[in-house]
Amino acid sequence: MTLYFDHLVHQVQSPENTQVFLNKRNIHTVNGGQHTMWGTYNSLSYFGLNYIEQIAIYDRDLFENAAKLPYSLHYTFKRTNERYGFSRIALRTKNIEEEGRRLRALGFEVYGPDACSRTRPDGSVVEWKLLHFGKPGQAIDFPFLIEWADADEERVAQLKASGAIDMKQSITMESVQFYVKDVQTTIKLWQEVLQLPEPEQHAQFISLQLPNIRLDFYEEVAATALTLGHLNEGPFGVTLKDTDRMKETLVFPTAFYWINR
Repeated sequence: MTLYFDHLVHQVQSPENTQVFLNKRNIHTVNGGQHTMWGTYNSLSYFGLNYIEQIAIYDRDLFENAAKLPYSLHYTFKRTNERYGFSRIALRTKNIEEEGRRLRALGFEVYGPDACSRTRPDGSVVEWKLLHFGKPGQAIDFPFLIEWADADEERVAQLKASGAIDMKQSITMESVQFYVKDVQTTIKLWQEVLQLPEPEQHAQFISLQLPNIRLDFYEEVAATALTLGHLNEGPFGVTLKDTDRMKETLVFPTAFYWINR
């Protein structure tokens, strides 16, 4: 089964303020809506079907209940003491049930697929299925898997019609950067579990290639220097390419948006 990059999760204090900040810097960002089953809400920055989700809590009780699900996004946020910054990535599949069977056969704890939904600002509902997996004691959480109810072509049309995808914006997502203490072990594990091609060695990092984005894994020393002392394993940066602008870096707590880096 081929897995595609879907989105990068950015835990923020206020999606509203983040939306204003990013729009002022020409990163088109829209109000996403509420996850009424989890007590969270978001803003969204789309680059085609790839996107960054800026998410926060609006109902503490609902969130605490959602955080009980092992290997879920909310579980990770709770486990890292609700640290703001980039948290997880999601990978898109067209057969999430089959992926669940495959991962169970590999010995992972698998939760789902679970039906989910979000209410858009216009009152319409978007639906998808989620699957979470992992093993106790892992240093860095695997991506979680998502299968959207609508086909890719339908989603693109809907996102363009709603204005979530800005037709005048020429930005693309090129790569997501991860900090890991044992890059060789992490790379080998992710490559095997996610069924990815052989990794590529670069001067400062090793990368894994998904069909639509690159994942870059940095060793401890290099990543610590880049993130001004960030010590938690996981994503810390995203590289965006925009042919209409100069090189720029947008800095959040434990989250770097590198433009034309």
